[in-house]
Amino acid sequence: MDLKLIATYPFLSDAKNLIKNFELSLEELLKDFSFEKARSFSLDRLENAFVKKDVGERRLVTESDYLAEVLSYQIAKMIVACLDDNFLLRRYALAEAFHAYNHLKREGIDFIVYVAKDLGLNVKFDGNASIHFVDYLRFAPTRYKEWKMVNRPLKNGYIILPEKDLIRIIKERLMVKIAEEIEGKACIDLVKEAFGREIARFKQFSATEKKRIRNQPVGKVRIEKLPPCIKSILASIQAGENVPHMGRFALVAFLSALGVSNEEILKIFTSAPDFDDEKARYQVEHITGKRSSTKYAPPGCKKMKTYGFCSLEMIDDTCRKVKNPVSYYWLKVKEGGE
Repeated sequence: MDLKLIATYPFLSDAKNLIKNFELSLEELLKDFSFEKARSFSLDRLENAFVKKDVGERRLVTESDYLAEVLSYQIAKMIVACLDDNFLLRRYALAEAFHAYNHLKREGIDFIVYVAKDLGLNVKFDGNASIHFVDYLRFAPTRYKEWKMVNRPLKNGYIILPEKDLIRIIKERLMVKIAEEIEGKACIDLVKEAFGREIARFKQFSATEKKRIRNQPVGKVRIEKLPPCIKSILASIQAGENVPHMGRFALVAFLSALGVSNEEILKIFTSAPDFDDEKARYQVEHITGKRSSTKYAPPGCKKMKTYGFCSLEMIDDTCRKVKNPVSYYWLKVKEGGE
């Protein structure tokens, strides 16, 4: 594989093999003047990821430029590991996946299948692209009607699908892979020494961004009046944490019961680092009854305890007076004279 292609897809095994051949020490990579461009590219990669949700394009002309781009991916991951911040981790993983997704849309099917296999997906191409149903269920957005297995051709355990849909699955797989790789890494002292100032700056950016998100109004709902369980779920989503489906369900149903519009509810999820408009819109509209004949009621306090969203440490005096989160909210509003 040529260097230009590896630089475009630096997560591939070809990139790892290329770096191994250079036999670089970590100290050389982080301190030697020869790799200053790679370090600079890594910071540009992260700036774009955190702000624009795409790692961006750099001007690559010479072979040294392409090599710097490949190395910048590895350095960027090491820096993210030192940030120890789920919000930035998920935003970075999404940005890398989104960048690859946009490039893959311009590639031929042979290369797309090659990338899928390199990422561990069980795929093949025999005139049509197909993926084993196990991987399909793991990474395809099967919550949507057109993605449900019943609406896809199945042959010998493989789902036949268009190239564009295979690329979508690759995007999901890559996002998960990058996040898992970084989550399993400890911060390296040499990285902290080399990028201490930038790490502090990115952490400050994260704190500012989280504060901005927390202070965003949710329709006409008073955030300070929310019950502890709902406030905790909302804070977790805004912080980029992986909130279980039932947590998202409880939040959406609760806000809908208070009269918050679907668009206002969707704004909450847009702040999440891994926001997917199609996915979030479907979930919100399904729960609130726009896509189905049923508008779901928010879970009561007993169910919230069963789901693990309410604990003894959270319960306050108002909690003890009510049986569901909606009653809590209106009681707090009444107590406040509003």
